[in-house]
Amino acid sequence: MDETERRLEDLFNRYYNGTATPEQREELMAYIRTAKSNDLIEKFLKENWNRAASENALFTPEKSHEILDSILSKANRKEASQAHVFRLTWLRYAAAAALLLIGIGFWWQFRADQQTGTGLAVQKPQKPNDVRPGGNRALLTLADGSAIELDRVGSGLLARQGTAEIRKTGDGILVYSAKATPAGPDGRMNTLTTPKGGQYEVSLPDGSKVWLNASSSIRFPSVFPASERKVEITGEAYFEVAKNKAKPFRVKFNTSEVQVLGTQFNVMAYPEEEASKTTLVEGSVQISHRQQHTALRPGQQAVVSANGQINTKYASVDQAVAWRNGLFYFKDAGIEEVMRQLARWYDVEIEFGGKIPVRQFTGKIARNVNLSEVTHMLRYAGVNCRIEGKKIVIDS
Repeated sequence: MDETERRLEDLFNRYYNGTATPEQREELMAYIRTAKSNDLIEKFLKENWNRAASENALFTPEKSHEILDSILSKANRKEASQAHVFRLTWLRYAAAAALLLIGIGFWWQFRADQQTGTGLAVQKPQKPNDVRPGGNRALLTLADGSAIELDRVGSGLLARQGTAEIRKTGDGILVYSAKATPAGPDGRMNTLTTPKGGQYEVSLPDGSKVWLNASSSIRFPSVFPASERKVEITGEAYFEVAKNKAKPFRVKFNTSEVQVLGTQFNVMAYPEEEASKTTLVEGSVQISHRQQHTALRPGQQAVVSANGQINTKYASVDQAVAWRNGLFYFKDAGIEEVMRQLARWYDVEIEFGGKIPVRQFTGKIARNVNLSEVTHMLRYAGVNCRIEGKKIVIDS
């Protein structure tokens, strides 16, 4: 293996792992644009495709090879059409490594245009209006109405409420600790709220852990009473509930409620979504809505639709909790669903400048990339979109 091959292998690996710097990404793109031989590019593309296929088994191995062969054959056709549409539904495995997808898109589009003589010059994207991804940002509102912007304060003791102490750890987690448990309701209700572009983790007075997604909130007492543990949420939250058979844990959202003893589950209940979804990771829960009661097993998801019906099905746990693991995970998602998630995480508005494109997307995208990289992938998927300040504009 010569020096060029070793360097190209390293750049592809960094792209696949999401560790490439902007300079390294541009170096790889420059090589793809100017390479006199495509053999090395095809070799490392196949290797990374197969790695993605083994780690994200959305297709059978036979189907995976069929899709890859189709990509490579279309890229090499002499009568290549300019109407190539790089849909994420087609590039499923490539989309599992978001940055790798950009590399595939550059390579395929450039080679096709090169064969037809269009001479596409792929240049480093200009990013005057780029938007950074969200981060750990939240507002804590105490029982007396005072508010603390958690991303603006240092670690240490933040407040005391009765027997409870409220601290922020060095790694940015909000922790409640109580020296005693009152016999009756404590009455000191606190609210943790994440804005668009924010997320946060809180350790509740009983030791249960909660992760809030963007544009979400949780309301809870500073000390749980002896009889029960009850919280209210909006938006999306992931729970790891501390076991306590004598004290049930209840989560209220919209007009529904989840009751658990000790378990891990995710609740998605954004008002702009068509339905709320409760996905059980482990343990057991019971979800109640009006007069309906449904018990879930691990891997099951309860969907409460707009008409008030509860429908239970087995669902992808990985997809439901992907946000907590730093990923967007789309599976046959329409453009409007994709845009709602992007709007919440990047704190942007969405504007459709015409007929809403009919597309379905499947794949994973890291949530730590700038918005321009996501819109770049969407453009290769056939979506005519651009960033204008704090807005994504989608033209038909």
